[in-house]
Amino acid sequence: TVRIERFRLSVLLALVALISVLLSLFLARTIVRPFQRLARAAVRVRLGRAREVTVPRLPERRDEIGMLARALSDMSHALRQRIDATDAFAADVSHELKNPIASLRSALDSLERVDRPDLRAQLMAIAQDDVRRLDRLVTDIAEASRVDAELSRTRFEPIDLGLLIEKMVIAREARGVPRGVRLAFARPRKDVAVVLGEEGRLVRVLDNLIDNAVSFSPDGGLVRIIATVADDQVLVSVEDEGPGVPESEREHIFRRFHSVRPEGEAFGKHSGLGLAIARSIVEGHQGRISIGDREDAQRGASFVVRLPMAVARDPGIVSE
Repeated sequence: TVRIERFRLSVLLALVALISVLLSLFLARTIVRPFQRLARAAVRVRLGRAREVTVPRLPERRDEIGMLARALSDMSHALRQRIDATDAFAADVSHELKNPIASLRSALDSLERVDRPDLRAQLMAIAQDDVRRLDRLVTDIAEASRVDAELSRTRFEPIDLGLLIEKMVIAREARGVPRGVRLAFARPRKDVAVVLGEEGRLVRVLDNLIDNAVSFSPDGGLVRIIATVADDQVLVSVEDEGPGVPESEREHIFRRFHSVRPEGEAFGKHSGLGLAIARSIVEGHQGRISIGDREDAQRGASFVVRLPMAVARDPGIVSE
């Protein structure tokens, strides 16, 4: 009886050991190895030695490990895009700064060799203009570089865009609009066009769009600002009577340092960052900005900003 029980126990232990080995192999194949692949890919991303690191997405896995793999792949792709954008921005900044610096250096070098008062005055005017241009560039570059970081730490508050635009239009008219350009704004009902956002940043967006519309408007032209609500969104459009924007340029004008200015305007008056900053701020508020033709089919351009409308239960959010 003892020998029989001992034999049965030995067979049972052998089966348990075999099952344990098979289970270990199965777990190593299905859990450990995918984690090892993900860990090696994460180390390569951290070291940054390879330009393109492919993080396995494990599309055949529908469990938590597959979700983790796809999340890590998307994260590495987003990180790579952010690094590429930073590198491109740094290259664009160096290129844009070289031109006024070269012009300023040339003017100062020539100033030492010129004795005629009229030529010296002309060279000094060029140098001062280059200094002002550099100041604009540095200010706008600093603004563009810190928009995303500041929005990520900002607590959004409910803002009535109708009231905000009305105050801006009144302040601009009090200061005087260049070349007799008129501003028209039909204010919506109070507490209708309400969004969650940071007031100072939204003012920057509207300022940039109104400045752009005024600069392209003819003398005595009309700039119309319209705020409406549709499909849980607040739509703000700024329309001018200028030449409009060709379809081929409608996406390019939102790129950094890309500037299309009115005929006759002096070179270097704008950095080409205004619309790029406006797009960054709008997208940081989970919105979109676009450009098209005027709805009344008249000559001119129409910039449209779409922002999510705030609801009564939203006391404010912290952007992430």
